[in-house]
Amino acid sequence: MNFLRMGLALLSFFLLACSPASQISLRESTVYPMNDSTVAETDSFTIQLIRPYSDQLRSSMGVVLARSSGSLEKGLPESPLGNFVSDLCLLRGKLEYNPSDGKNIDFAVFNNGGLRKSLPAGEITKGDVFELMPFENELVILTMNGADVEKIFNFIASKGGAPVSGTRFTISNGRAEHILIDNKALDESREYKILTSDYLANGGDQFNLFTKAIRRESTGIKIRDAIIQHLYIMGRTEQIVHAERDGRIIKNDQ
Repeated sequence: MNFLRMGLALLSFFLLACSPASQISLRESTVYPMNDSTVAETDSFTIQLIRPYSDQLRSSMGVVLARSSGSLEKGLPESPLGNFVSDLCLLRGKLEYNPSDGKNIDFAVFNNGGLRKSLPAGEITKGDVFELMPFENELVILTMNGADVEKIFNFIASKGGAPVSGTRFTISNGRAEHILIDNKALDESREYKILTSDYLANGGDQFNLFTKAIRRESTGIKIRDAIIQHLYIMGRTEQIVHAERDGRIIKNDQ
């Protein structure tokens, strides 16, 4: 390792340690390996200097938030992990959203690729959540007309499913049928409020229709923080994490 890379690594650690918020945050960046086997013996002082900060990070990531009755895996058309994350996000969104028109969020849509790792059986740590959701994505609320909402469901059907909450539908021949939102049939003549990530709202993962929203509202809530808080509350109240497929998306193989 050259001294320029070493200096960049040190600077990153010092900035982290001196943050006025006194909280550890994780952002995507280029990582240069730095450990006892890759740094020359003459750099042992650097290793000793950095170690307290790396130990602090490992300690924080090891905090147990809650316990699960089984592993939560992702998959399509729906999955225990996708259902758990989308349900808790919709709950958090509805609790904190203060709509000017008095109409709350109708349903939530996320993408399977945004869930990077399953949650384990037994102890779920803060580090597990960072591995599950390593991105800085936030929850946003999109208002869309019913006709475009139906197109969104057909797009989800073409992809084989997605993590959703507040809705149920059937996938048949690559199209969405029997769409229910809040237990009511989709109405093309009305507007709906959709909770999703800023990544999808920007058209990520080919969700281009989201960029046609009538209105976009920011919640300021990071998805990862919503998951951590939800698990922390479950742990403090001694609730066991449990999620399963519940038939919110049924795929008819034809």
